[in-house]
Amino acid sequence: MKRILSVRFSRAVNTYNRWAIPQRVTALKLARLLGNINGSVLDVGCGTGFLSEFLGVQGVIGIDISPAMAKYFAEKYGTAVIGDAERMPFKDKSFDWAVSSFSLHWTDMKRSLREMRRVSRKGIAGSIPVKGSIESSGFPFPDPEFIIEILESIGCYVLSKHIEIIDIPFKGLDLIRFFHYTGASYNPSAKVIFSRKKLMESANSMTRSHFRVLFFLCKIKS
Repeated sequence: MKRILSVRFSRAVNTYNRWAIPQRVTALKLARLLGNINGSVLDVGCGTGFLSEFLGVQGVIGIDISPAMAKYFAEKYGTAVIGDAERMPFKDKSFDWAVSSFSLHWTDMKRSLREMRRVSRKGIAGSIPVKGSIESSGFPFPDPEFIIEILESIGCYVLSKHIEIIDIPFKGLDLIRFFHYTGASYNPSAKVIFSRKKLMESANSMTRSHFRVLFFLCKIKS
């Protein structure tokens, strides 16, 4: 799966910013939840840098499984590492904050959230699409309670948590283009890349397309 994701997101690097409107909206909302955070920041699954753009923190470092996404981020923000969120190449407590927007649902969150907690000193925060998102797609979106349970089990004090509906402003062929041009047409539960026919069937069955997104902000327990 990781190799497929790396390739697909790399292919989408030049179209991602135009089509990833829900991802951009989500990143802005997470940045507002974080407020004016101080210190060093690691952007996990950084993509093209929506979250880092809105945070406006100097010296942010990104990590992404896609070489093309990491390169794009580095050209805008200075530093990015090609790497796996489930096994990050950083020492314990390397950053004040580890943050992630719209990427952890592609990972084994028991591993990626534990890694975010391991490399951070002050806290972690994220936005993750959860169950109830684009239901007809069959994508295995996680249960929000499962995510909170993980956070509490790894020594995180949950300061804030809430769910918001983030609309996908596309229908029909444009909805298909959205999945394709953001690299998101792969279903890891079925281990297949959606065909154009399957995407069209899914698009036609949707009366309202949206993501149900969990936002959380945690403090690291000492």
